[in-house]
Amino acid sequence: MAIDGHNGDTRFMRKLSGGTATAVAALALAAISTFADMIWALWIPAHRAIFGLLHGALLFMLMGVVLGVLAARRSDTDAGNPILQGAVGELLAGLGGAAAFYALFGAIGWAAMFVAWMWVWMVTAFVNRWLRGGTEGLGITLGRGIAAAVLSGVAFWAISGIWLDGSTRNPDYVRNFVSWFVAFAPGFACLLLEPAASGRTRPVPR
Repeated sequence: MAIDGHNGDTRFMRKLSGGTATAVAALALAAISTFADMIWALWIPAHRAIFGLLHGALLFMLMGVVLGVLAARRSDTDAGNPILQGAVGELLAGLGGAAAFYALFGAIGWAAMFVAWMWVWMVTAFVNRWLRGGTEGLGITLGRGIAAAVLSGVAFWAISGIWLDGSTRNPDYVRNFVSWFVAFAPGFACLLLEPAASGRTRPVPR
């Protein structure tokens, strides 16, 4: 019989924590996004760019707060005030993504939404690295960002019917919540899960 050493136990706990963090972050952003859908449906009579810019900025600012809270809970982070930094970093990322959408919409239509979404995930990978103390290799962070952009981009495309099928004025909020969870979960998984690693085992004394 064998048991994992201390390092293996630590890696396992971090992996478990990453899975929990992924679920918590995806649920939080699904709830926030569904609430935003309700605001669009009930109180915004016509789409204007200023509302879209505010939506992108505020949505991702709150995403930055969530990432900052998760980073602050890690004992190995030394990032100053990760909650404030996350809010500012992601506010700028969301504002930039929304601006990119409006800049590209005339040329490529709704495809601009997917381009902007994927770009924000790329930026978010580096914001998250900053929040966690900047100790992760840049290559790993770039890989996380590409994976988050691609996987979350595919999920985002898969759920895009929640605003492209004409139901934005009378949304099914349960459907929207589930859809947003599906869209956010792959991105958070790429950013928050630790790579699997197995520690050496040692025999138990008899």
